[in-house]
Amino acid sequence: MWRALFVLLPLAVLFIFALVFGAHNKVVVPVNFIVAQKEMTVASLLALFLAVGFVFGALSLSLSYWREKLKNRRLRKELNKRKH
Repeated sequence: MWRALFVLLPLAVLFIFALVFGAHNKVVVPVNFIVAQKEMTVASLLALFLAVGFVFGALSLSLSYWREKLKNRRLRKELNKRKH
């Protein structure tokens, strides 16, 4: 219960902040990608970079989580062999 509250409450605050920020920033800025140029609002550009950062963070976290899980499994097998 507390864990969900600690995760969902900051996300809700960030979402509300993003809505307010997007409502007040309708300025269009040119964005130069490597192969193309596009005009986007500041709010949509912020949302794009936030989403990309979230994906990279989630991938990094999941890779380290699985690495530690495999390491834990290997150590448990070794411990069980030594017990018997």
